Amino acid sequence: MPKTLGIITEYDPYHKGHAYFLEEAKKLTGADRTIAVMSGSFVQRGEPAMLDKYFRAEAAVRNGVDLVIELPFAYGATGPENFARGGIRILSGIGVVDALAFGSESASIEPMKDLAQALALESPSLSKKITQELAKGIAFPAARHAAVRDELGEEAADMLIKPNDILAIEYLKQLYLIEAETTRRGLICFHPGPGAKGEPLLNAVFAVKRKGPSPDGIDSEVGFAGAGAIRRLLREGRLGEAFAFMTDQTTELIQHRIHEYQPEISVWEMRTEHDLRIDMSFCSRTGCLGMVFPEAIYAPFQYASLSMGPRASSAIYTAAEGVENRLFEGAMRAKNYHELLTLVKSKRFTESRIRRLVLHTTLRLSKADMRRAMSERICAKILAFNDKGAEILKELRETDAAARKVVLYQNMRVQEDELSLSPAMIELSVRADKLYQMIVDGNLTNYRYSPEPVIV
Repeated sequence: MPKTLGIITEYDPYHKGHAYFLEEAKKLTGADRTIAVMSGSFVQRGEPAMLDKYFRAEAAVRNGVDLVIELPFAYGATGPENFARGGIRILSGIGVVDALAFGSESASIEPMKDLAQALALESPSLSKKITQELAKGIAFPAARHAAVRDELGEEAADMLIKPNDILAIEYLKQLYLIEAETTRRGLICFHPGPGAKGEPLLNAVFAVKRKGPSPDGIDSEVGFAGAGAIRRLLREGRLGEAFAFMTDQTTELIQHRIHEYQPEISVWEMRTEHDLRIDMSFCSRTGCLGMVFPEAIYAPFQYASLSMGPRASSAIYTAAEGVENRLFEGAMRAKNYHELLTLVKSKRFTESRIRRLVLHTTLRLSKADMRRAMSERICAKILAFNDKGAEILKELRETDAAARKVVLYQNMRVQEDELSLSPAMIELSVRADKLYQMIVDGNLTNYRYSPEPVIV
């Protein structure tokens, strides 16, 4: 029986660091097949993905992933805890995953498990210390770090500093919580989701030590750059430098995408001129070169924010503690997206929180919307697959539909009955996809309600 690896990712874009991780994860787990749960039109950092989800899914499959499943918007772009929760619930819920792997700066599984369990339980003492730290006017990540340091020691707290470690701990925390049962005494009994062979996935979790720079950095010595750095190079028109940090498969796909949107830039030119630079001054609003950059969301956000006003904005999902008032003031004063972030962020409100609130305001994503979506069974779209991925889908079709905790779908119209129990989750993903299409093209002419997956 083939062994299946599950990973959670964004691939915006897929680069050499991702290729290294995938190769190492397959070695560690002995997996023959890989399923990736990937964010959709908007990503965890609260911004539009630079490349659309079908493009990124195809790149993933061409680089060695066998099946790419979309993480629904309700989970994918609403914060790290929801991101981890959705990804873990999908991978554990489909019932064919034998092992999970993630990147980590420390790659220390057992200490991370201990910390994840402590955060899942959140003792009254730890909870009280977090509340006390928040009362000092600092952001939640800093408050939690300080409380953990005081409660569990410096070593545990250090795992809440680096971005990959933080996500890794969230994944492990969700494995502890995913099927938690509350007893009559109020204690939590943990029953982690089973893998394909009935073993708890907590016993089959692997950490790949991160190699290279931070997500926004460049390490020319090892030949790796973080996804944020690659996006910045592309935004500045430094194509040759950006291509040097991407795999051949991703580079080829992006070159054809650029040529499609800007025919005067030939694929041959991009392949042969290793220091190629282009003027990006024309790319001020939407969809230039077939790519989307964060500032493209500012105009629709500004209209949404000013039309709602601060009182109505308090109903937005991530609005709390008066941050919506700061955002409304910023929308009236800021000339662009980056100026907005600078005006609104503070010691209490981190830039990542502001980015997500900007997105949620633009979509008019309310707390009630999220309550409904999060109470529903997860429905996740299949984005791309190859022959091995087709084998996995065949296995899934042969399982008892009534026993499935997650519904995977290829076409919303064909599987309308299965999806009828999750209307809020589906509606939020459709709303996000329409906004993304508007950002790319300025209209919905090319919008498709339910495109077919990419078959590689």
